[in-house]
Amino acid sequence: MEDQTERREEAAFRAADQRGAEGEVVKPAPKARQGLTSGRIVTILAVGLVLVIIGFAASYMTSV
Repeated sequence: MEDQTERREEAAFRAADQRGAEGEVVKPAPKARQGLTSGRIVTILAVGLVLVIIGFAASYMTSV
């Protein structure tokens, strides 16, 4: 269920480091960040945050 963007980011993350014109190491952005940001991770974090907010609101409503 991965899309093209996730596959491309995964391939860039797994690729060996490149060398620039002056010999400096050039890393792809995901590797420089030491992680991948996919839509699934953002979705899970957003759903979790919404559920926590709903839980706090429900506990506040029952205590008032």
